[in-house]
Amino acid sequence: MDTPMTSPEGSLVDAKDARRCKICDGRAAGAHFGVDSCRACAAFFRRTLISKRKFECNSGGCRKPRDCKKCRFDRCTAAGMLPTLVLRNKSLDQEGSPPIPNVLTSHPDIILLHRLMANYKDFTRERLYFEQEFYSMQNDALPSNSQLTPSDEPQFTVYVAKFDQINGIYRGVAERAMKYLMSSFEEMYGMNEQDRFTILQNFIFLICHGEGHYRAAKTFKERPMESYFMTYTSSHRFSEFEEFFRDSEATATKQTSHVSEKCYEINVQTRDMLVPILDRMALTEIEFVALMCIALWTLTSSERIDPQMSKIGDSYRKRVFEELHVLYRDEFKLDNYATRLGELMTLTNAVQMSVSSVITELQFLNVFDVFQKDSFTSMIVRKTVIKEEPMF
Repeated sequence: MDTPMTSPEGSLVDAKDARRCKICDGRAAGAHFGVDSCRACAAFFRRTLISKRKFECNSGGCRKPRDCKKCRFDRCTAAGMLPTLVLRNKSLDQEGSPPIPNVLTSHPDIILLHRLMANYKDFTRERLYFEQEFYSMQNDALPSNSQLTPSDEPQFTVYVAKFDQINGIYRGVAERAMKYLMSSFEEMYGMNEQDRFTILQNFIFLICHGEGHYRAAKTFKERPMESYFMTYTSSHRFSEFEEFFRDSEATATKQTSHVSEKCYEINVQTRDMLVPILDRMALTEIEFVALMCIALWTLTSSERIDPQMSKIGDSYRKRVFEELHVLYRDEFKLDNYATRLGELMTLTNAVQMSVSSVITELQFLNVFDVFQKDSFTSMIVRKTVIKEEPMF
């Protein structure tokens, strides 16, 4: 039986409804333009807006979205699809979507990675729009001196990361991350809230530290790298953590210096572990998505939670490895890909170690009330509940 999911804001979302397209009632493939929908309805909504076509319903309102274009478009708008998410970015490519990440292959034996890539693309697009809207409403938001974005991404304003603003952004990112996870890993619909939180917690830190350094390594040319992306559209210099926390309402002022030193230490260690491998590999997006999946389920399986979680994690890791073999052999045409696969696993292990270290350090700081109880940071780093089990 499907169980309800609690969103980061505390509202309940029925798992069965979350998997249906709000327009045609088919199977949803993730959130598109702010609404759970299938790819066909999302593409129809985008094409209609960009072409500015007008439709008529022969019966004046037949309410048959699979047959009538007028009623289909009306259902799109009634469900809450946002035209601004199409029109604001329609010049980025022919489909009006940021070109990164791309699905690099249509190989019939690469199925899971296709799904993860497509869902990650939706997740990426939603974060980009959300963050740019968020910063546009902040009177004290400061554009970064560096307007660089990764060369294979659409151009957008990069902002200087500030702690209070990052807390606000990640509240919205968490909601969108849960949509990504639920649409990518269907087993999550049957999990309890604690297990879902563990997965979300690990994924948020993978995004912040794994993706943040991965995108920065593609963008910033100085070595050692001095900046990284703390969110999708905000960057931060390692040497400026004092400024990052200054005037924050979500941290205890007396702790700022100690927290800054610890954050600097953690992030420099992460940079020194990840960037040399990223530079050697020139990692593709589909490999990065594979890395994120392996790291997520390895971190999650290491928790003392339901043993069933380990079985789920083992299954996903096995499928990713199988598809990576096909990718390297048939798509990348590598005669001997053992070295590249080994490098990818080394990088994955480094990301896992970094995330585990960050979570542990922040949990330790949280014990001493460094972060305000109602801040997103305090919530996302809280310790998971360890289930008491009899030894005999």
